[in-house]
Amino acid sequence: MKKKLKNELKEFFDNFIKVLKRPEMAILPGQLAFFFVLAIVPTITLISFGASLLNLSTDVIFDFLTNAFSKDIAAMLLNTQELKISGINLVITTIIGYLIASNGPASIIITSNAIYGEKQSGFFKRRFKSILMTIFLVLLFIFMLIVPVFGNKIIELFQFVDLNSSITDKVTAIIKLLQGPVTWLIIYFFIKILYTIAPNKKVKSKNVGYGAIFTSISWILITYIYSFYINNIAYYSTFYGSLANIVILMIWVYFLAYVFTIGMALNFRKEEVELEKTGSINTVNK
Repeated sequence: MKKKLKNELKEFFDNFIKVLKRPEMAILPGQLAFFFVLAIVPTITLISFGASLLNLSTDVIFDFLTNAFSKDIAAMLLNTQELKISGINLVITTIIGYLIASNGPASIIITSNAIYGEKQSGFFKRRFKSILMTIFLVLLFIFMLIVPVFGNKIIELFQFVDLNSSITDKVTAIIKLLQGPVTWLIIYFFIKILYTIAPNKKVKSKNVGYGAIFTSISWILITYIYSFYINNIAYYSTFYGSLANIVILMIWVYFLAYVFTIGMALNFRKEEVELEKTGSINTVNK
């Protein structure tokens, strides 16, 4: 058992080093991060709009951004105008919002094809696919808003019934504890689905779990570490002044994009290694 674990860890680190040495790693994460930054505000606007239609609060997003970074960044991202329009203007505004927000998924498609060595599809085909991915992402984030709301409703129910204060406290503690892992699990499946559908080739879901686990864990760790760093050590305002909030956001997004690209490359590398073992291919890196 220990030998098997040791061999798997060795294989992982060998693949990890090979992935980092790929020339694409110097370019693709930056491109992906740039389009993520462009897409993040329209995406949050669409999420907020969808949440308002379902009478869901976006306080969860605000609290996360406040705890991770600052109230200024949370306000900067969530300070969007309420959509008080209707009719054809609402349709046009929503379409434009989706087109802008789809720049993020479109960049994921381009990045995945570059890693897998697949030919890039035409603009309209890629844009259509990226819009579908954007709709999926918006619905997913709305579902992530529902998780804490549902948990809080259970807590309120126990508090209302008030059978036993000790039982209520235990239920509350368990639900609060589970909300984090449930959210992380949702993030894992979200990343896994993106890794599966992004490339212009048929990728089996079981072949992307490798990178999805790495990316999910890395995203969580990076967010906590970076949050601690900017709140306790770094003082970006000394160098960037009023632009500090934008710089903080961009660096965080770049780290996430870099890890996301590594995870995708790890999936491809693992698939490549398995093909080498079966003798299907003879080269390691093209």
